[in-house]
Amino acid sequence: MNAIPTLSVVLASLSDGCYVLIVGSLLADRWMHAAWRDADASAKSIRHAALSRFQVVCLGVLTVCHFVRPWFVAASMSGSNGFRENLSLIPAVLSSTRQGVFWYANLAVIAILVAIRFGSGSGKRPFASGLALAALFVLALTKAASSHAADDGDYTLLEFSEFLHLMATAVWAGTILVSGFVIVPFLARLANPETLWSFGGRLSRTVTWAVIVLVLSGIYTSDRELSGSLSGLWTSAWGRILLLKLALVAAALCLGAVSRFRYVRRAATTARAAEFAGLLRAEATVMAAVLCVSGLLANTNRVTL
Repeated sequence: MNAIPTLSVVLASLSDGCYVLIVGSLLADRWMHAAWRDADASAKSIRHAALSRFQVVCLGVLTVCHFVRPWFVAASMSGSNGFRENLSLIPAVLSSTRQGVFWYANLAVIAILVAIRFGSGSGKRPFASGLALAALFVLALTKAASSHAADDGDYTLLEFSEFLHLMATAVWAGTILVSGFVIVPFLARLANPETLWSFGGRLSRTVTWAVIVLVLSGIYTSDRELSGSLSGLWTSAWGRILLLKLALVAAALCLGAVSRFRYVRRAATTARAAEFAGLLRAEATVMAAVLCVSGLLANTNRVTL
């Protein structure tokens, strides 16, 4: 049994997951400092340090995945499982293929992210995080340009839709995961629930816009992938995986709606803060499943009818 395609999907999903988490942690860090303007300085420092370490880990994994990826591209082109054989093909892959061009472009962006992360002092943090977000924006552009969306040519509406979908996914999934598992449980334990509500309001507003973009771009991309025929949803592997993703997204949307209308839009209390933290943790769990299914979907052949 050839395990290389499965490992390739795992590698791509791991890389995408780290990208999403870096985007989410940068945004959550900004909101955290805005919400904690009057909070304990030591608490802010501890939480920021935890997020910084988390970003370093994600950036490290993203870098390793990037350097490993050319071997899997070579394996998919050669059809061979031989390690040395595919290793010898990597220079040709990087120098004479479209994937190679974007590999170098992504490497440059990752190098910029590393330089920003390790070259910025605490006084430069807001400026540095803005630069990092701009670099991640470019990384989404290059990813869209090297995906299935670019099969019909460069600078197409499909490619632009894929870029919007990637960014919206990163903002929604990343902020929910980081907030649900790292930030909100900590804020819920603070004596002042107003701090949590301030953070939750920023999270809710940003996620709302991200979901709108995600839904619109997703409808357009799915229609193109299904060739305008809904029968592909249940007659193809790609369609069935999409249905599973849509079910998980619907569950996440329901949890998010409850958080927004039952908690964030009502008065902040200690009891509601604890309930809100639990609800957001559940949404983050569902979002983790969405990312796993998305990775599988992105690496499954499109529908042909």
